[in-house]
Amino acid sequence: MKSSTLVAILILQAVLVMGILSQANAEFPKCCDNCRFFSGAVVCDDAGPKCRDGCANCRVVETSPKKTFRCADARGDDGTPCPPCKKY
Repeated sequence: MKSSTLVAILILQAVLVMGILSQANAEFPKCCDNCRFFSGAVVCDDAGPKCRDGCANCRVVETSPKKTFRCADARGDDGTPCPPCKKY
């Protein structure tokens, strides 16, 4: 394979990944108490009796003894920290 073809494929792949991450950033919550960073992504991993407002991907993680939900929103890691929701 020619190097110019390989470079073109890599550039198109980078554009695709950036497009996916920018769409995910639009759905990320405004605050998060349990932020995890890995593989160039930031995941808001808050769990509680219900998902808070602004959570786009709410999942049930436990059904007994009581139902617990987790917000599974993610965004690209742009270097900005997650602002906490809890007020101390």
